Amino acid sequence: MVKELETKKVLILDDEQVILNTCQDILDGTSLEVVTTTSAEECFNLAISENLDLFVTDIMMPELNGVEVVKRLRKSNPHLTVLVITGYPSMDTARKFMRLGAYDYIPKPFTPEEFRETVLKAINKQDPKKAIRETLVLQILDRTADDPEFCDRLYIEGSEALKDYDISPEAKAAIVSGDLKWIQENVGKLTEKQMVWLVQRLESEIW
Repeated sequence: MVKELETKKVLILDDEQVILNTCQDILDGTSLEVVTTTSAEECFNLAISENLDLFVTDIMMPELNGVEVVKRLRKSNPHLTVLVITGYPSMDTARKFMRLGAYDYIPKPFTPEEFRETVLKAINKQDPKKAIRETLVLQILDRTADDPEFCDRLYIEGSEALKDYDISPEAKAAIVSGDLKWIQENVGKLTEKQMVWLVQRLESEIW
């Protein structure tokens, strides 16, 4: 469980009021001050006038999509921590937000515990670059389960297959070799999907 610290301010943008109400309810009882809006323009005004610690945004919105919103906010507040809510998780979408410095993304539907824990981890984070790189490692492991051609490249090319990912040489080596211990110690708990490649690598070493 993530420790909740002093009062910090979270701005949440979504075009659906019901989603905003749900997020507000989930964060009730924490030490966070939560501000919500369905308007991208109001979001920009709030970002200027309020001292924000975290910005949470949906991706697919009729007024302005989440990528453009984050790009504009980055101009006025380049160090603002960003979380993305998406009903359409994909590697392409994830890469766009990672390049913009997003901390993480939350796929819909999410449980109250998943949303609360992700928000608290983001707002209490110590090293934004480390957090982004941890997220990239998890995305790479997700990709190994979905993309057989990518797995083949990892077998054949090794770390060279990961040249487009901004992660440390140690992280690349751990992924290529299937170093489960290193990944769990430096990245955290993995899902069954993210374990598939690592198990395959360990089995190939045994045989």
